[in-house]
Amino acid sequence: ALNYLRSKEKYPKKCFIGVPQRLDRPVSGVVLFAKKKSVLKMLVEIFSKRQLDKYYYAIVETPPVKPEGELVNWLVKNTEIRKAIIYDNEVRDSMRVILRYKTITQNATGTLLEVKLITGKFHQIRAQLAHIGCPIIGDTHYGSNKNYKENSICLHAHRLRLTHPVTGEPLEINAPVPDDEIWQSFFC
Repeated sequence: ALNYLRSKEKYPKKCFIGVPQRLDRPVSGVVLFAKKKSVLKMLVEIFSKRQLDKYYYAIVETPPVKPEGELVNWLVKNTEIRKAIIYDNEVRDSMRVILRYKTITQNATGTLLEVKLITGKFHQIRAQLAHIGCPIIGDTHYGSNKNYKENSICLHAHRLRLTHPVTGEPLEINAPVPDDEIWQSFFC
């Protein structure tokens, strides 16, 4: 992104790129960048105060028991095994995590869910869906038995909605789903 910006600007050495949020390495989708340090600071605050809406698509192996719902759990980040452990009740060193999901459709591959992330913690969507028996396709770290592309899982950050930190206007950023057989079986 920085190289692209430098190729377009009159003064390339003065270019700046900051990242106010991130995605897990195997996840595709929207990543937001800031071109100014002052805007980066504002965006970091928007993310930390959760003043935005983050929506994901997940293709899971097994449909959830309820077609839509809210998951409220407690997450402990285990750094030794780089995994989030989910509990139904508060335990030592746990963080409360919340997401809402809705079933969009099903086919022979799996079930497509839309997930609205409320809290946004380490591996949260992956761990919470696996906890209810719905591992994301390709996510062997959380119990998936179905393969996907190497170093990828069927989790896609498809929409980000927030108020632009400078103009105050509503801002919606969308990312198309990956162009492969599994995703296209749900979107064609």
